[in-house]
Amino acid sequence: MLIQKEILSLKKELALNELNLIKVFLKKRDGISYLQNHSQLIDKTLSRLWQDLELRNSATLIACGGYGRQELFPYSDIDLLILIPKSLNKSLSQKIEQFISLVWDLGLRVGHSVRNINQTKIEIKRDITVQTNLLESRYLNGDKVLYKNLKKIINETLIPAKFYQGKIKEQDHRHQKYNQSAYQLEPNIKESPGGLRDLQMIQWVGKSCIKRFTPTKLNQKKYLDKKNYQKLIKTDIFFKNLRILLHVTAKQSEDRLLFDYQNELALLLKYKKTTHKKRSELFMKDVYEAINFTTFINEVLLKKLNPIESDKITKITDSHFLIIKNNYLEINAKFQNKNIKPYIFDVFMTFQKYKQLNSLGPNLLLLLGSAANRINHTFRKDKNQQAKFLSILKSNEKVNRSLRIMNKCNLIGSYIPAFGKIVSQMQHDLFHIYTVDEHILNVIQNLRRFAKDELKHEFPDCHDLFKNYTHKHILYLAALFHDIAKGRGGDHSELGAKDVHEFSKLNHLPSHDEALIKWLVKSHLVMSHTAQKLDLSDPRVIEEFARKVVNKENLTSLYLLTVADIRATSPHVWNQWKATLLKNLFKYTLNYLEQGNLSHEDSIAKRKEKAALILNTYNIRDDHYKDLWENFGENYFYKYTEEEIAWQTRLLFTHTAPKKPIIRVRHRSNGEGIEVLIYQKNTMHIFNKTCHFFDEIGYSIAAAKIFTTQHNYALNLFDLLDANPKSVSYEGLFKFIEKELVGRLETSKETKPTKLSERSRQATHFAFDTKISIAQVDESPIYQLDIITDDRNGLLSLISDQLSKENISINQAKINTLGSRAEDTFLVAYKNNLKMNQNKIDNLVEKLKAVIA
Repeated sequence: MLIQKEILSLKKELALNELNLIKVFLKKRDGISYLQNHSQLIDKTLSRLWQDLELRNSATLIACGGYGRQELFPYSDIDLLILIPKSLNKSLSQKIEQFISLVWDLGLRVGHSVRNINQTKIEIKRDITVQTNLLESRYLNGDKVLYKNLKKIINETLIPAKFYQGKIKEQDHRHQKYNQSAYQLEPNIKESPGGLRDLQMIQWVGKSCIKRFTPTKLNQKKYLDKKNYQKLIKTDIFFKNLRILLHVTAKQSEDRLLFDYQNELALLLKYKKTTHKKRSELFMKDVYEAINFTTFINEVLLKKLNPIESDKITKITDSHFLIIKNNYLEINAKFQNKNIKPYIFDVFMTFQKYKQLNSLGPNLLLLLGSAANRINHTFRKDKNQQAKFLSILKSNEKVNRSLRIMNKCNLIGSYIPAFGKIVSQMQHDLFHIYTVDEHILNVIQNLRRFAKDELKHEFPDCHDLFKNYTHKHILYLAALFHDIAKGRGGDHSELGAKDVHEFSKLNHLPSHDEALIKWLVKSHLVMSHTAQKLDLSDPRVIEEFARKVVNKENLTSLYLLTVADIRATSPHVWNQWKATLLKNLFKYTLNYLEQGNLSHEDSIAKRKEKAALILNTYNIRDDHYKDLWENFGENYFYKYTEEEIAWQTRLLFTHTAPKKPIIRVRHRSNGEGIEVLIYQKNTMHIFNKTCHFFDEIGYSIAAAKIFTTQHNYALNLFDLLDANPKSVSYEGLFKFIEKELVGRLETSKETKPTKLSERSRQATHFAFDTKISIAQVDESPIYQLDIITDDRNGLLSLISDQLSKENISINQAKINTLGSRAEDTFLVAYKNNLKMNQNKIDNLVEKLKAVIA
């Protein structure tokens, strides 16, 4: 047996050999050779240990999984099966334990199992993962008869149809873990949809149903043409080389393309930055294109390799080249070699017509994929093709599914060249987590969800509005173009509107449709900006927004597009708070348009009337709160809604000038988060102390209305969001806030200096410049302060600390978190309402940037 000194020497030799293999790879970039040579190196090492322990004829050492197929990546686990005779005696058990212990001593990561033939047979039947691993098993050392028996068991227990169904189910489950998309900022190149696992799926299914299967067997007419086969091999090599590089760069088994590695990998792969794109963005575009092809070819080949395919064919009466086979729309065998280009859009019109169809057949998908390159200007100018494309968007069925298949076959980008430029393009803005084309298709999917009765509960008002929307294709086109100019430099909304004009001119869209689509593309950020940054209680804000939208059709269109757009950026950006803001802005603006453009004074008069009606239901008459309202002053009614006015009046009409702070907490009406009312004699640092307190208890401020009454009382309303609402006991929380905050506001102690949390890991890899602007609001002493930066805990407290030092008070705060990005807006005033000159403004901007940095 090897002594400790020999083990150390072997370990050193192994490490040196592994390092040499990596050096050769980095020089030649031949991933296939590296994987084979690395596997063979481990083979020799394990066989040496096995023989040294005299295990040769006692049991069998078998390589499984990736190691079994000789694809051993750096730092990856080594999957082993130690196959034993019927029973495990003490001597054999000790030797196997020694073997595994020595393997670990060498620094190798091993995943192993010890089983006899019967146990293995049971495991194969019970677990498809075991069956898959053994499908790729390879003899290393030991009893060859045992290994032959194993191969016999594998062949006997493998039922192609059952294996196929199990692997498809497994793949679907894996894809769901990644939200059915790999087009995310940091894709997992092994497990995500379109990653290496999807290429391996093709091999596993191929081996299960084709004798002596190798990938070269796919280079046949019945599977793939030469071009797609070569692209499959090229994509496989691309991912293997990339995964080796990723593991080497990360110095561990890491399959996520984290920001930490993207730029370094781009450098290693010799990408060069351009005017508008960083090298890492160009590198990632190639990654997403490889993912796109893998997703496409995985679907094609798994359908072609399906062992339970039915021969039943249903003819389609109104098509001479399409049939229905296995619930797929497929190409007629007689038509396969003919030119499908004139009929590309007919395929999708037929697909939409037949509800039972799930997808397209593999031969049809391949034909469409190859036809994408043949779409040219003549095709785009053809009025017949134009009408067909628009009819796909005008359908009531499968619009989203049709467009996703079209994008998978590169047809949208071929028909709309501007769209082709943003396929596989990532948006590095700490906000969108998907590629631009994936985000756009997600927007259309969200619009389609509004149409489904079974999903009405998600957005009842959007569902009703969408149902009654007569020209839905206008919204789909607006979605297709709203981000189409991303990455070109300049204002993507303006550039996108120009693309709409070119498309409309070429496709002869009616002038009304073109005007509305152009307006939506140019204005697609206006509603979210207004809702999330401005005070919707102020009639002047609603009037200004109504002036922009002009009419109900524009308002409805923009509302539906905005909700669908924000929800499509990331699963973490959308929340009920944003939903309520947008819904309120829509409701208030619609009310303003329908009432014939009420004056500010009339709006406030109506607000008072509605508040009085609510108070009357509580038997509170106007003489009860007359003094309170007079002390609040007229500006108060511009600040708060009728419902907020009624609630505050109920609480305060007997406490016009209290000596102690009054704090009251309640649930928000939309069910998400809480509202905290603060009423006390006005002093400096109320906002600052409040921010610090909410930071400490783990609540984030979504919005704050800061108001000073005519008799110099602070009347502040905070909207709070909780990160873990399910873990909250609200009754105890409300009492705690009301009691503790009174104590904080009454104390003269200064708050502790704020420390920002560390930047998120993702944010550290962006050259993200904090943007701060300060502008005077009309001719008033009020200034709008806008801060865009990467979001961190303690940010709001830090900003309020600095403003307090500068004797600047906050009148209003809108805190908008977009993924890892904060876009906060404040209305502020300098001490004694003095105006700030430009030097003062510039100085404040620099100080705020300094503390945030």
